[in-house]
Amino acid sequence: MGENVIEIEGLLNMVAGAVLHKDLDLAVRRDEVMTLVGGSGSGKTQLLRVIVGLKRPAGGSVRVFGVSWTDPDRSKVRAARERMGMLFQNGALYSSFNVFDNIAFPLRRRGGLDETAIRGIVHSKLKQVELEPHHAKLLPANLSGGMVKRVSLARALALSPDLLVLDEPTAGLDPDRSERFVQLIRHLREQHRFAVLMVTHDLDTLFDLSDRVAVLADQHIIACGTLPEVRQHPHRFVQSFFGGDRGKRALDGLAVV
Repeated sequence: MGENVIEIEGLLNMVAGAVLHKDLDLAVRRDEVMTLVGGSGSGKTQLLRVIVGLKRPAGGSVRVFGVSWTDPDRSKVRAARERMGMLFQNGALYSSFNVFDNIAFPLRRRGGLDETAIRGIVHSKLKQVELEPHHAKLLPANLSGGMVKRVSLARALALSPDLLVLDEPTAGLDPDRSERFVQLIRHLREQHRFAVLMVTHDLDTLFDLSDRVAVLADQHIIACGTLPEVRQHPHRFVQSFFGGDRGKRALDGLAVV
């Protein structure tokens, strides 16, 4: 087993005074794509918020690159944050910034680079996500859904992270654009070998990218393993999610490979 980039032990997560997660354990390895699945209301996005430090848990421990977000050494926390990139479900681009300034935002916030260096990195990231230099001048309102995803991915990659967190990366895309986006993620991982924690309900995306799958149900992770391993779990959500025709076809395809 390689080094873990994420380690969660005994997590207690509360929302509006109610328990959302309890006794939740999860580890994500340095060189894998871990996909998190769960039913509506299971708190997948809320769990991601805790992992990336946007929300403080009520109990337990969360460590990313061995660092807790509550560590009093803020330089360690800042360094850990800079090793992580996040692609939000709706893109979360700044509407008043053009594409260039959206991608440049984390670089300028970190500091230490002049505008010439920033310009070079931004255009490099645009190329990585298969966008052209002229796209840098566009505002988010002028982008297609697929372009929003690519610009959001370029921003998430701006600091060359060791961990990429994806919240429903292909949501809202038609099948062709979804497939191209999945191919892009796979290609970038082959080049840069970053770890991925992904939330998705899309079976095609899950089967195409995942090394392991974690199932969130009954307020904690009920199963974690390879697709064939998780598929055998008797929980009703697992059987419903993977037991349909699409799931069976995809699993059959894995068996052939």
